[in-house]
Amino acid sequence: MSFHIRSIGFGLAVSFVMSAPLAAQPKLEAFANIVGGAGGSCGTFGMPSQLSFFTVSLPFLGGTGNGISDCGYAGALSTVSQNGGIGKITNAQSLGPTALGGSPNSYQGTANSSASYGSLGASAHSLISGDGTTGNPLALFNSIGASTFSDFITASSPLIANLSSGYVRYKFAIDGFETALGAQRAFFFGDTYAVLDLQHNAGPTYEIMNAHTTRGSNGTISNRPPPSGWTSSTGSLSGGSTFFSVFLPFTWGTQWSLKVGLLAWSYGTAEANFLNSAKVSGIDLFDANQNAVTNFTLTSASGTDYQRVGETTTVPEPSTLVLSFVSLCALAVGRQIVRRLNT
Repeated sequence: MSFHIRSIGFGLAVSFVMSAPLAAQPKLEAFANIVGGAGGSCGTFGMPSQLSFFTVSLPFLGGTGNGISDCGYAGALSTVSQNGGIGKITNAQSLGPTALGGSPNSYQGTANSSASYGSLGASAHSLISGDGTTGNPLALFNSIGASTFSDFITASSPLIANLSSGYVRYKFAIDGFETALGAQRAFFFGDTYAVLDLQHNAGPTYEIMNAHTTRGSNGTISNRPPPSGWTSSTGSLSGGSTFFSVFLPFTWGTQWSLKVGLLAWSYGTAEANFLNSAKVSGIDLFDANQNAVTNFTLTSASGTDYQRVGETTTVPEPSTLVLSFVSLCALAVGRQIVRRLNT
């Protein structure tokens, strides 16, 4: 309940608002960031503050002012967000050919992202043309697509008393690809990352998946050869599989918070495409002794059914629909014939 008192005088309007505390609000965020150019006025680099949630730290923008135009670069940092509600948000940015110092050397790129509750997408594409960076240590040429969803979940079970301790394990289906093709050459860079991070109940941020591909080397996942379902070669990684979180504590019947983020980064001439990628494919619950509990119900502040969010609906082929229709017609005709024979 809110009370509004509006006072107007001398052309000035002032509002005083007294509100009851707001309930926990689920949130979606989609980021599209791109920075490139020769630079010249900033000697330090860092990550955008909007992306401080993520475990990866990259030399994405200048360390002075806004980090872009204040440092002699071109590009943009863009955020689209939505509090509460359902549906999907998207974001996209692009940067046309931008000089890296010395014609015809230039950089161009794109960044895309999407977010809905239980499903995230991100992609980044970068391209250096001409003779590369010609050794300019201040040049930047990278893009980031990233997205997050934050929600509040409560679990209950007829087998477990409320306020009992338990554990949760999250499952994610992730697929996509990375490329950083070409032989290693001076001043021609190619590097990519794709990272899925998770924060449970406002605790530390855990890295669920880290896919990395760099020019001249085989792609890896979490600094190791990729698991089954992925293919890795020089400057390339592609595929998909399921990734699990560690066991994390919660209390039955008590709401906990969940934040998940996906980030794709490209640097130099490279691409990371996980735009239709990271989906919650399951939430496993356990009792205090880490015995699996299969009879439970999940509710969420966003209204998302996380017990079904990973399911897919199979749409029948048109030919199947036709056959089904013909079969139904034949069945109806047969029933009419039987009725006539019996009368």
